[in-house]
Amino acid sequence: MKSPSQIIKYYAEEIARKLKEPEWALRKRIRAAEIYEKAPTPPWMPEDFDLEAFASKAAEEEPLKPGEGEIPEWYKTILERIGVPEIEQSMLAGVTVMVNENVVYEAQKKELKRKGVILESLDEAVRRHENIVKEYLHRAQVPEVHKLAALHIALRRGGTFVYVPKGVRVPFPVQAFFVITEEQLAQTEHTLIIADENSYLHFIEGCIVPIPAPYSMHLGGSEFYSLKGARLRISSLENWIGKVIHVPVKGAEVHEGARLEELSVVMGGIRVGMRPRIRLIGKGAKLSFNSVAFLRNEMKSWSGSTVVHEAPKTNSSIVNRTVMKDSSSDEFLGEIIVKKGAKGVIGHQACNTLLLNDGAINTTIPKLVSEVSDADLAHEGTVGKIGEDQVFYLRSMGFAEHEAIQMLTLGFIDPLIQDLPADYVRAIREIVKMTLNAA
Repeated sequence: MKSPSQIIKYYAEEIARKLKEPEWALRKRIRAAEIYEKAPTPPWMPEDFDLEAFASKAAEEEPLKPGEGEIPEWYKTILERIGVPEIEQSMLAGVTVMVNENVVYEAQKKELKRKGVILESLDEAVRRHENIVKEYLHRAQVPEVHKLAALHIALRRGGTFVYVPKGVRVPFPVQAFFVITEEQLAQTEHTLIIADENSYLHFIEGCIVPIPAPYSMHLGGSEFYSLKGARLRISSLENWIGKVIHVPVKGAEVHEGARLEELSVVMGGIRVGMRPRIRLIGKGAKLSFNSVAFLRNEMKSWSGSTVVHEAPKTNSSIVNRTVMKDSSSDEFLGEIIVKKGAKGVIGHQACNTLLLNDGAINTTIPKLVSEVSDADLAHEGTVGKIGEDQVFYLRSMGFAEHEAIQMLTLGFIDPLIQDLPADYVRAIREIVKMTLNAA
């Protein structure tokens, strides 16, 4: 009988062969496969996880080459149904669309190409841009951290690569959409974004299931690199319908004088495990990490992040806002770690939870660790219900009770989403309204 590592190694080699990857990329996969058995099991890993079924599904399809023309009509129909903005609008700098395991569409403005901006599928980038990709791919991810991290690295397939050269500012958002349309799907796409020195980029990714999925697992991954003096904005929007397990593996580096601003919005699914590891490795690096989640039914979530301050004068702000109803549960584990030599650090994290009924359960576990004496670290946490006096006031103004609850819930999450493009803010608000009306 084959061991788990042997099973993973076999399918990792199959994926690498189909993608015609160079030897260095295969070695990263094999190393992760060998680590899998030794790595700890994360609490969000399904108890009945079938390793071979997942690995074989991730490797089974032959890769498709993205079309150079229009998106096929049935893809357009899917995107329209799930509320994706019109991707041919002039405001878009570029877009990729990945359906199941394959990138099916790429578009990029010619002026961005002239500036040296690269936007394409990661599978292509591994072969065509080895001089850039080899240095960064999986550097911000640690396969030893848990089994699903090792599994993602070994079975990585599909996803988006974005590189912004030194000094280049991308004026409009670059967007990527990952769509699951199949049952029993194993999606392992990887997003790699590098904002080189003194550059600027806003990247928006949407992960969507347009139809109720009987069972699918999304084991995607992402790495974000904000190099010296750069500003990188990341907005990640996930709307899952059906029995989707969403367990992405995320990591990032922020270099000297650089900024990384992340926003994560998660709705739907049955199980979510997402705790990115972000390193502030250059003097004066700044991080803003905000997350919004709407949990309902029996959904289980493990949220939070690990932020490591490795350089002096670094600053981090982590804000988590969760709306919970029915019998959902969430465990927030927030870690801020200050390493020796990282003087003058400021780190703050906040976990704010709004309970819409008595059955939902929230657990908050803060962890602040410093190896220096002058770090300024803080944590705050609040768990509460919608105030009866607030509902009473709104009802006295002529609003029905469900309208009052909608307004108060949207007021709770709006401060974190208001900087998104208007189309996305409207879509998030409508999803929240529909979910509350379904109660």
